[in-house]
Amino acid sequence: MPVDSARSGAPGEARAFFSKFQALLEANTAALAAMAGLERMLGGEYIFDRAFLEKSAREATDHAHQAVYALNAMTGNRHIDLYDRFMALAAAVEDILAGRPEPGDGSLVRSLSDLRLEDQAKAGRDAAALGELAGRLGLPVARGFVLAAPAFGEGGDLAPDARAALAEALAAPETAPGSPSLTVSVAALAPAEARLALSRSGVPAEAAPLAAALEALGREVAGQAPVGARLAATNLAAPPAPARGRLRTAFVGQGGAAFLRCDVWDEADPARAAVILFDRAHPFAPAQPAPETDAAAWAGLTRLAARALAGQGLAAERLLGAAVDMGFRLAASGEVVFESAAALPFVPLGAPPGDAPPALLCGGEPACLGAAAGVVVHVDEDTPPDSLPYGAVAVARSASPALAPLLRRAGAVVAEVGDAVGHLAAIARECRTPALFGLAGAMEALPEGRLVTVDAASGCVLAGVGPTRPAPDGGLSPDDPEYLVLRRLLRRIAILHLTDPDAPDFSAAGCRTLHDVLHYAHDRAVAVLADLRQAGVSERAATPLPLPLPLDLRVLDIGGALAPRASGLADVRSRPLAAVLQGLLLPGMWETGPARVGLGDIIGAMARPLPDMRGNLAIAARSYCNLSLRLGYHFTVIDAYVGDNPEKNAIAFRFVGGLADAAGKNARAACVGRILSRRGFKVETAGELATARRKMIEPEPALEALRLLGALCAFARQRDTGLSGPGAAEALERAFLDAWEAADPDGGKTP
Repeated sequence: MPVDSARSGAPGEARAFFSKFQALLEANTAALAAMAGLERMLGGEYIFDRAFLEKSAREATDHAHQAVYALNAMTGNRHIDLYDRFMALAAAVEDILAGRPEPGDGSLVRSLSDLRLEDQAKAGRDAAALGELAGRLGLPVARGFVLAAPAFGEGGDLAPDARAALAEALAAPETAPGSPSLTVSVAALAPAEARLALSRSGVPAEAAPLAAALEALGREVAGQAPVGARLAATNLAAPPAPARGRLRTAFVGQGGAAFLRCDVWDEADPARAAVILFDRAHPFAPAQPAPETDAAAWAGLTRLAARALAGQGLAAERLLGAAVDMGFRLAASGEVVFESAAALPFVPLGAPPGDAPPALLCGGEPACLGAAAGVVVHVDEDTPPDSLPYGAVAVARSASPALAPLLRRAGAVVAEVGDAVGHLAAIARECRTPALFGLAGAMEALPEGRLVTVDAASGCVLAGVGPTRPAPDGGLSPDDPEYLVLRRLLRRIAILHLTDPDAPDFSAAGCRTLHDVLHYAHDRAVAVLADLRQAGVSERAATPLPLPLPLDLRVLDIGGALAPRASGLADVRSRPLAAVLQGLLLPGMWETGPARVGLGDIIGAMARPLPDMRGNLAIAARSYCNLSLRLGYHFTVIDAYVGDNPEKNAIAFRFVGGLADAAGKNARAACVGRILSRRGFKVETAGELATARRKMIEPEPALEALRLLGALCAFARQRDTGLSGPGAAEALERAFLDAWEAADPDGGKTP
């Protein structure tokens, strides 16, 4: 898109334009810091009050407002619709702080997977806990919906609009039970202290009989509950199953040792039942195998499924901040489906017998407190989430946002690089998974298969099994009023929904939180910066940068990109530009001989307009670079921001053109696309055009990716000629990877 404020091409105006981008980044950073302060409270490590919530929430709102203002200042008010969305979200934040209901709070029917702990006043504590486990952890929870207060009158009768809502819920795709019958329960909510609830199974999933069953239960509960108690109903469609079970996560056995206890029984043959005690550390060895079995299966529960069940129970315990009692059905296939979850008073667990385990590694920054024990598994951005066993200790080099799906299953997470304000830290706190980041040497000191305990509070990893607990000592529990207000605020402020710029909902209207607003504003601002050259920023006022290559490069310094009187690569202060140039200059990448041009290439080139022979331009600052390279018939754009906060780091790449015929250019673009897609880029190719993008990346991996792009630009410059198809493209890919490995790019560090 054109950029009006940069039209004249004067460097002063370019700097002024970039200053608006800097203002957006500063507002983004300040807002994320305020969000991180709120998110840290999820770990339960601090006592906080209403004043803290109000201050932090309003700081995040104010900074998001500044980011929206800066984006519109950059674009001539082309994103006014983002103002409208921001104002709606800001109003919702104020409603929460004032104790007013939010839009949607009056809904009578809520899908179970959409419920969270903060919804317990409308849906009931146990239903909210089930929803939390389904929606936050992705545990296998029975499909269902809740008929929330005020669907019931004082005597337990259903309101007329509740009957209509039931009929709609049974027909709507997101709440339809998908089963001919339901298990239904009606519970009395606060101010009732007894948590009175009655249930009935096998109710037809049809509006009239369902309403009749709920009303009968409602009248019975209302007759026993205190005056003024509100009622809510839960409707579950659990699959038919020959066995059922119950899991308790903090069972104290003989001698005071703590275990997970699983009771499982056959519905048709009650004699086929078992009680299994598991260690409270991955891999959850059975401490007491069930008698009368071969220890390979208990009432149909296989050893593998039992260990997964134990890990799921501890994940639920951490998330809810208390011991849990979970009911489940066990299908003939061995699949477990949870149908109830209740938080229990946590039994203080003593340390395991023997001396305290020694520390293997200390010094990490806690991103989420707590303590968990398990076997080490090394992970990276390519690790499939389902391959990580429940309860294992995930150890990684970098706290990359791409690791977020693993935190639903990990007992704890350790990373050599990362901090407590990044995206992965926020997800750890949402899942209440103990996390230690910035723990140098963790990959080497914690080999795969070693049993360790991660104690985030001390910043240490201990050998063997130490004391574990679902939440840190002190702090607020998930049932405290301030904690529930915090959860409501974070739903409107900190959750990031917009992660894919190519998705249909990546728009101002798709912003559901203030974090979405910030992310969308940053993405649109980067897109504008990528068009600065096309908008008329001229290289005439830029500084020539001598390089040992036939490359006429000028740098327009818009803030800390070059040292005074720059005379070469050593004087480049821009982190992303220096990284790209390092890749360009790697030995073996820049082919100086004449291109191998055939007659078809010459004829193809005659039909193309002469290339733009203007000099190559880099518009750069300390953390930003927009590099346009025009090398003969080849055109490349690299746009990158690399700072210390991975939330804001982004790389965009565009490669097009060539001298060869269509087959050669297309083969080279496909080769470039394959190389980048295998290194974490989101790649698209269309004919001779290859585009690639990476976002939310740690600084060092980002700089390494930019060195790769620089090397690839140099290597692929004349390699389209002579390519005739996929086989030649694969050979070119192998040749580049061999040259990349031989150049040893890890040997140098970007300043």
